[in-house]
Amino acid sequence: MTVRNLEFLFRPRSVAVVAEPDEPSRYAEVVIANLVAGGFAGPVISVGARKRSLFGIGTDVRLDEFEVVPDLAIICATLDRVPSIITQLGARGTRGVIVGPWLWHRMSSNEIAAARKAILEAARPYLIRILGPGSGGLVVPARGLNASAAPVSIRPGKVALITQSTAITAAVLDRAGSRGIGFSTVLHLGASMDVDLADVLDWLAVDRDTQSILVQFDEISGGRKFMSAARGAARNKPVVAIRGGPVKPRHPVTTPFNADDVYEAALQRAGWVRIDTLGDVFEAIEAMARVRPLRGERLTILANGHGLGRIAGDTLLRSGGELGSLSRDTVKHLEELLQTRSSLSNPLALPSDVRPSHWAAALSAVLADSNTDTVLTVCSPSPFAASADVATAICEVSGTAERSVFTCWVGGAAMLEAQRIAAANAVLSHDSPEKAIAVFLGVVNYRRNRRLLQQMPPSLAESFSPDVDAARSVLREAIDGGAGALSPRQARRLLQAYGIAVADSPLAGSIDAAILAAGDLGYPVDLGLLLADGAEFAQVASGLRSPAEIRIAARGLRSSARTQRPGSRVSRYRLRSSVARSGAPAMRLGVADDPVFGPVIFLGLASAAGGRMGRLVVALPPLNLVLARDLVTRSRFAEGMPEDDREALQAAVSNALVRLSQLLTDLDELTGVTLDPLHVETSGVIVLEAHIGIGRAARRTGLRRFAIRPYPKELEQPVEWCGRTLLIRPLRPEDETTLGELLNSLDPEDSRMRFFDSIRSLPRARLARFSQIDYDREMALVAIERDGDGVEHSLGEVRAVAEPGNAFADFAVVVRSALKGQGLGRLLMQSLISYCRRRGIGELRGEALDGNLRMQRLAKHLGFQLTTGADRGTVDLRLRLREPEKV
Repeated sequence: MTVRNLEFLFRPRSVAVVAEPDEPSRYAEVVIANLVAGGFAGPVISVGARKRSLFGIGTDVRLDEFEVVPDLAIICATLDRVPSIITQLGARGTRGVIVGPWLWHRMSSNEIAAARKAILEAARPYLIRILGPGSGGLVVPARGLNASAAPVSIRPGKVALITQSTAITAAVLDRAGSRGIGFSTVLHLGASMDVDLADVLDWLAVDRDTQSILVQFDEISGGRKFMSAARGAARNKPVVAIRGGPVKPRHPVTTPFNADDVYEAALQRAGWVRIDTLGDVFEAIEAMARVRPLRGERLTILANGHGLGRIAGDTLLRSGGELGSLSRDTVKHLEELLQTRSSLSNPLALPSDVRPSHWAAALSAVLADSNTDTVLTVCSPSPFAASADVATAICEVSGTAERSVFTCWVGGAAMLEAQRIAAANAVLSHDSPEKAIAVFLGVVNYRRNRRLLQQMPPSLAESFSPDVDAARSVLREAIDGGAGALSPRQARRLLQAYGIAVADSPLAGSIDAAILAAGDLGYPVDLGLLLADGAEFAQVASGLRSPAEIRIAARGLRSSARTQRPGSRVSRYRLRSSVARSGAPAMRLGVADDPVFGPVIFLGLASAAGGRMGRLVVALPPLNLVLARDLVTRSRFAEGMPEDDREALQAAVSNALVRLSQLLTDLDELTGVTLDPLHVETSGVIVLEAHIGIGRAARRTGLRRFAIRPYPKELEQPVEWCGRTLLIRPLRPEDETTLGELLNSLDPEDSRMRFFDSIRSLPRARLARFSQIDYDREMALVAIERDGDGVEHSLGEVRAVAEPGNAFADFAVVVRSALKGQGLGRLLMQSLISYCRRRGIGELRGEALDGNLRMQRLAKHLGFQLTTGADRGTVDLRLRLREPEKV
């Protein structure tokens, strides 16, 4: 992903609208009118695109002369003529282009593909960024830029809106206008030929004018690129998504999950919140921006009436929320305060004649209770207290509280002034308990998802030691034999290499022997057939509870085998337990590929236990114990189990998920895994049946198939430097603080040499973005030293950002000013060069000020070629790592 030249889209100094004279949509006229009405300060010029041919045949066009060179051009022309226009714009110096309506319904798929290719080839030599085709445009209200066909005026604000639908854009803008909500940016992606959702997220993540981001999208094309940008944006700002799925399901019916399940998992892992309706969008954004940090997820409800309190409490519990329990001291204090003998609990029903002062006192008491995390007040009209006075009292208490207060004003016109007072005091206000609860739970999910965002599982196993060599031996044996799946024996060996137990299923040569084996196992049991050719018969009889049922099931299985496999002969009977000794339900877990996000791990009830109808949850690998535990919690499989066993059962499944994730990380040959059924005991899981698909290893290794690449622990390297022990390792998200300390340690001149400006510190948003890297196209290595208290300090950092084809990567390096000249920069650069060679990057490129002689000497020592830079006062640094491929 890249934000290169996006400033010409978002921050242009001049704009041109390029249109064919016979362009039918009149889009150009609307855009010009919006540019003028928006108050854009720079030149706005209209440029004609005329056919070169005398008879109007062919796709080449010529542009009228320009008054100035536009930074941004909006093109309104048929798609086949756009490449010629872009070439001419690029030659003149334009670097940003919006391609408007493209009449795709009048073109064949081959024509569209050819036009797309031609447009990208025309833009590439000039590094022009293209928004569209089919884009409704771009609006940056604070800069007076309205390069769009938006039908409503848009006021400046702090919310950025990105959409894939022009209709939803119009609806959101209209609703926002009616509520006085403004925007920092409004952008319609169109077909995303070049600039896509990930690129825009990267830009907005560090945009100082944007405080929160609202995204409407249906699908994305690149899972890893999207996840890297989505996670980076969410580390800085709240991100809310409205997503509608495709009309046709993307997955075959045999896949245990659908596309919506995968997108839901991806958004959770990215730290986003998904909203299902347009009506909830702005409430969610407002809540995430205003809510104070949650200490927990318990909600305490105060209402002026039992009925309102019960409605709110029931809604919370039905939706999976948690009520807090008031302490005995708080209850006693409230009884004295309210002079009531009624039993007080949560929801707390205030007396019908409660006064505003009593509202304030009760709210203060509840907020002081250690069992309270967040409070919801629910107020309806009362003859004893004007709603406006109640709102004023609640706002006074809320303004000084450490915990968040949600308010709900139930009624009509009588409650409008209370809502206005709450909004004026930046207190969250709603008109129904259901909406308030929905927004509260949205905030809870947002906080949960942000915790998931912080997780960065390593590429190497930490809590156990798999026998990777034994696992690879199994795969070689099966692949060399031409198999597309592992045999039961091979599957057992592979799983055991990763510490996943496989049940011993006794074989019996007769029905009587099978009945004896069932008695030893304990009823109920499952019965299967082993055919004479060694193959397992697919059908299994489950839940047999007596010898008689075994005899009946055996006759039925033999009959089915004769029908489905004529001429086959039953060799033996296979027995296994139907239920776990713990009493936990049989489960299934496994891995299947999603075409966008790659491998997806799923967990749910076993197929034979109604798994296709039960709750199935999915997650993107890699997983650590925190992420695995979240998946297990969402599956709710242990909800009905005794409390004493529940923790151990959840831990058993969590450990199995982590081991399965590591197996995927290590072995690229796996194409699918299904462990179904699987029994969960307090001591661990036991696989009863495993189906493992395999194929020859692709060019991309196992972990590089993931949409989220694991933390590359294998790159960690202890080194001795100047008598000190350091660890050179990849940057982690939690290094944000140490990275900030490193930059603060630079003197003004060293800061100027690194950033071409005297920057002593970076805003937190940029620091968060710098510390959130995808370990694929971007890599940063830090030199870490631990002090006597075990606290880590960063002494230096080096990073490289590769272009998509790995032809080159841009690099930068910095060390603490007090340590320069001692070889630490050389040590970091050597580590980066070694990594880039292994990564297959063709060339390292850097830029230094011509006064940075220390960097120039280091570059020469490492073999870089130095040439005069394209910008005045700079030197280009180039190191060839591999020869370019011959075409």
